[in-house]
Amino acid sequence: MQAEEMQALRGITAAVIGGDGRELEVLKGLIADGAVVRACGCPPGAEAIMGQPQCSSLAEATAGAHIIVAPVPLITPEGMLYAPEWPQPLHPDAAAFAHVRPGALLIIGTSTPALNALARERGFHIHEYGDDDELMIQRAPTVAEGAVGLAIANTEVSIHDSQATVVGFGRIGFTMTRLLLAMGAHVTVVARNPVQRARAWELGARSLPLEQLGAGVAGAAMVFNTVPALLLTREILSQMQPDVFVLDMAGAPGGTDFAAAQELGVRAMLGRGLGKRAPRTAGQSQWRGIRKIILAHLSSSPEG
Repeated sequence: MQAEEMQALRGITAAVIGGDGRELEVLKGLIADGAVVRACGCPPGAEAIMGQPQCSSLAEATAGAHIIVAPVPLITPEGMLYAPEWPQPLHPDAAAFAHVRPGALLIIGTSTPALNALARERGFHIHEYGDDDELMIQRAPTVAEGAVGLAIANTEVSIHDSQATVVGFGRIGFTMTRLLLAMGAHVTVVARNPVQRARAWELGARSLPLEQLGAGVAGAAMVFNTVPALLLTREILSQMQPDVFVLDMAGAPGGTDFAAAQELGVRAMLGRGLGKRAPRTAGQSQWRGIRKIILAHLSSSPEG
């Protein structure tokens, strides 16, 4: 990359709010591009990268910022920003954006209705990148590796020669299936789309339509759900074997009835922030996608 391209964000103030080790790579990228950077809710390593302390509040970080970058994981049902290493909850509410610059861009994995309403009220823009195909496909291998790591830690059987079920065959489901097959698992893919089921079969997996989800999970040692809809209901969970491990990889609140799972004695976990397994790799790919979004916004902005 040429020197002038590396300074594409000179004169831009950017705030990075929340996140894990992946956001540290975003901070590095912003600084390398010449932006003035603030942070709040990032891991402690942010201070060394910026050469200054993090802001004590979201309002302080976002005040006057042209660009605000938030994490991929969804805001929690309680309305808190994903910030696992920050000592107190961070609420992206009206106070957090009290002094945001009109026309600013908030880049976030998935927004909420409340945040969208706040953006309209305060005059800033939101770009959701949780459904960006290029960016999410680049993240998929790291997410799948994180899921495998949790499966290994929470089961007493090897993945090799085990029965594994993947529910959904989108960007993450495809990569998850391919990785499990490479590790020697016997994989069943349950998906609504017949073309996706054909692709799963072509990879070497057994494939079933969604109407046969119960049969698809019945003998599995581990089940990986990637569909953000309530599919693993009490009825489906009751058909699983007693020692199954269920990892819900869909965005919060996931596609699993966790209350029913607890009552039935099924080990079920919501896998948040799976991409942090390899934060440097995931963060660098994340930054490449975010950088494109920022440059496109600035080129179309009256101030750009």
